[in-house]
Amino acid sequence: MKIVLANSVGIDRDGYYIVHSPSRWSFSAKNYKDQFTYYPWELAYTSSLLKKETNHKVKLLDGCLEKWDFNTYFDQLKEEKPDWMIVEPSSRTYDEDLRLALACKEAFGTKLIFCGQHSISYPQEVLGAGIDYVCIGEYEYTVLELIQGKNPSDILGLYPNSRRPLLDFNSLPWPEDDDVERIRYHEPNCEYQEIQLYATRGCPLQCVFCVCGNLYYSKPNWRKRDPKNVVAELQYLRNKYPQMEGGFFDEEAHNVTKSYMLKLSKAIKDAGLNDLHYTAMCGYWTIDKEMLSTMKEAGYYKLRIGIETASPKVAEGIGLKNKFNTERLYKVLEDAKDVGMKIYGTFLFGAPGSTKEEDVKTAHLIQDIAEKDLLCDLQMSICTPQPGTPFYKISKEKGYLITEELRKFDGAQSSVVSYPDYSCDEINKMYRYAFECYDKGLQKRSKEKFLPKVRSSIREKISDDLKKVLLIRSTRMWQVNLTVEAIRNILPKSKIEVLGQLNVKNVLEDNPRVDKVYIYGNGFVNLDTFDRQLFQKLKEEEYDLVLVLHNNSLGRGFKEVDKFAKALQSKRILAIKPDGEVLSIE
Repeated sequence: MKIVLANSVGIDRDGYYIVHSPSRWSFSAKNYKDQFTYYPWELAYTSSLLKKETNHKVKLLDGCLEKWDFNTYFDQLKEEKPDWMIVEPSSRTYDEDLRLALACKEAFGTKLIFCGQHSISYPQEVLGAGIDYVCIGEYEYTVLELIQGKNPSDILGLYPNSRRPLLDFNSLPWPEDDDVERIRYHEPNCEYQEIQLYATRGCPLQCVFCVCGNLYYSKPNWRKRDPKNVVAELQYLRNKYPQMEGGFFDEEAHNVTKSYMLKLSKAIKDAGLNDLHYTAMCGYWTIDKEMLSTMKEAGYYKLRIGIETASPKVAEGIGLKNKFNTERLYKVLEDAKDVGMKIYGTFLFGAPGSTKEEDVKTAHLIQDIAEKDLLCDLQMSICTPQPGTPFYKISKEKGYLITEELRKFDGAQSSVVSYPDYSCDEINKMYRYAFECYDKGLQKRSKEKFLPKVRSSIREKISDDLKKVLLIRSTRMWQVNLTVEAIRNILPKSKIEVLGQLNVKNVLEDNPRVDKVYIYGNGFVNLDTFDRQLFQKLKEEEYDLVLVLHNNSLGRGFKEVDKFAKALQSKRILAIKPDGEVLSIE
């Protein structure tokens, strides 16, 4: 038999590029072709398990990684003509994934297995749509038993049967690394060539918005792998990919127990793998200075911690319980700074318990810790009630939902809830305000180091007679503002123009150092879809210098904006990194 595990369609029918993270939340953006996507870890574990335990032809395809729309994806499936297809849609991707799966079934008679968040939430609806089987919870062994031919009525975790017990994480083989190259998956906030991997699974919390805790696992839990096995996987990956520079432990909570972190860190160091660089998703409630120092010695350089909120009311609403402690948070952030460990924070707006006043506290916390150099980067999202979670059920029961349109359940776009005293429009505005606060904090913190470095670096690469400069806004506004200030200082008589997005039009136009602003809409710069009339106008300006801004030291994710800058055919193109380093783009 031929078995295909199919990660989501990569471009929907409206032209939005999908970043699919079924165990968290998927999001989309226009012109996102050069940006990252997440490694589909549970599909990948299932793929490797099927290859190990069966003699069937098994293949993992990833439409998100390859940026396949429906037609391109279906052409790939024509080559496979699978007997079975396993899909893990989120609510955001369900309509597109269902369309693809049913087309495959009609063309080839494929048996369809749907797993994951949306399928767990609506199993009867999914079966009624033409899907043959629905898995509930962790699905690796459920899929295996179904493929092996076990009677469906006897398979735990196969709807409508009971869930199976949570699996022994150490029983799984390493996840898929043959059909897809794991090194191709990158997160832009990883500062090195890091491969996503998993030393633990689960979380002791069960926050009301969490897909993992409420749907995949159904209860608080945490399971760890043998450190020796983690180290062996790291060694394998390093041998396979000489360009590998580190690992990203993209888990729910990497560091739940201090004892495990000390053992894992020691195992990494003893194996001589501490010359690699590691990032990990962590909770701050177990972190102390000893843990930070030990992890630092093992090669960890950045921890991503779920701060979520500065409001006790919101913390109670989302279920953080005694894990919420702002005093402890500041202590952890200061200890991390002392040992040289970078901290990346995640934050939510519009969560249960939120009001405008409560979310303002979070925005101001972000500004404060950014200004004090206690935060190197962050992820902010609009708390989105994914179907099946307690947050969704509460929102539906109380009439907070403003739409049931699945494509709207996207935490990077707009709120789908509206509270009686906190409307969806106010939540969206607060989300944007929090970014402004972050920019203010970073701008104040970075000014002393960033400005001198940019000025000195640019002076070495340009002459003083440049008359016209274009800056392409491709990063946060703090970097835009400081770069404009630096250029105005170096070239006081030059004309400075900025190409940017509609959502920052007013901010750009209010900058007294900017002579002219061009707006192309929203989303990312993409030469293939850019307005041809506006592009021709920019090209005819014959700029002496075009500046692009990168938000990471390696320029990952900026291939398209660099390509756009080159197409303008200016005399000079420079890229400016977040630390102020300036590089020529040839």
